[in-house]
Amino acid sequence: MIPVKFKSLDSVDVLYDEMIKNISKKNAAMMDNIDQWCRKELDRSLEYIIKADYEELENIRARYDNLPAGTIPPESDPRYNTYKNFMIETLYKGKFPRKRFVEELQVTVCPYCNRNFVNSTYKRTMCDLEHFFDKAKYPIFAVSFYNLIPVCHPCNHVKASGKISYSPHNPRYTTDELLTFDYFITGTDFLRDAQQIGIEIDYDQAKFGKNVQILKLNEVYQIHTDLVQECIKKATIFNKEYLQELYRTYPELFESEEEVYRIVFGNYEKEEDYGKRPLSKLTKDIIQELWEYSG
Repeated sequence: MIPVKFKSLDSVDVLYDEMIKNISKKNAAMMDNIDQWCRKELDRSLEYIIKADYEELENIRARYDNLPAGTIPPESDPRYNTYKNFMIETLYKGKFPRKRFVEELQVTVCPYCNRNFVNSTYKRTMCDLEHFFDKAKYPIFAVSFYNLIPVCHPCNHVKASGKISYSPHNPRYTTDELLTFDYFITGTDFLRDAQQIGIEIDYDQAKFGKNVQILKLNEVYQIHTDLVQECIKKATIFNKEYLQELYRTYPELFESEEEVYRIVFGNYEKEEDYGKRPLSKLTKDIIQELWEYSG
C-alpha cells in the first residue's frame, strides 16, 4: 500500500558492504561459486542481484523462471540444498544487517497495512522482514534488498507464502492510484455509536486485488470506525478555510498549512508522508471526501 524508498542512492552499497564484511574464507568461496552460476545462467553477478532494484529483479525472476530444465539442480541434489542453505541460513539469517536495513528505508509504518509501526530500537528491529518473491522458491533473492520489505507481524503472518500483486518497492504506481478509503453509515446515531459506521476500500482489482484479499485489508480496517467517526466530527468543525485561517493567525506556531493539518487531524496529508504514521491514508481519504462533500 505504502511505497518504500531508500534514503540515498548509495544505501544498497552501504548495506552490501556491511553484510559481507568479516565474511569467512569458506563463505567467500561459497559466494564465488554461486556468483559463477549467476553469471553463467542469469547473466548477472550475485552482487548485482543483491543490489538490483525492483524492476530489474522482475526481469531476473522472469529469466530464472524460464531457465531450461536441469539448469537449476533439483531439491534432491545436495548442491541445491547447499546453495539454498547458504543464501537463507548463512547470508539472510546470519549476515543480513536487519536493523541498518530498516533504518535506511524511509518508512516507520508497515507498508502493507499502514496500521502498525515497524521502527527499529537500539539493539533490534520491531518488525518482520517479508520476502516479496518467496525465498523458498527463489533463494537467489534471499538477501536482495529490493525483495525485502519491513512489515508488521500480523501482515507477515496473514500473508505467509501467499502471492500478492503489488510490492511497495514497485515504482510504477502511487498509493492514491491503487486504492481509496470510503465509509458508509448503517444507523442514524453514528456520531455517538461508531459501530454504525463501516469502512470500504475502492481499489484497482488487477493491480491491487490480491493485496486486499490476502492481507484481509477490508476486514482489519473495520476496527478503525472510531477514527472515521472522529474525522467526521473534526472535518465538520475544521474545514479548509478554518485551517488556513489558523495558519494566518498563528504564523509563529506553524511552518505550513500541512503542519496545521497534521496537528488538527493527528496525521500527515501528503502521499509521500503516509509511511510516517499509522492510518495516514485512511485519515486523508475520509477528510478529503468530507471536505469535497461540504463544498
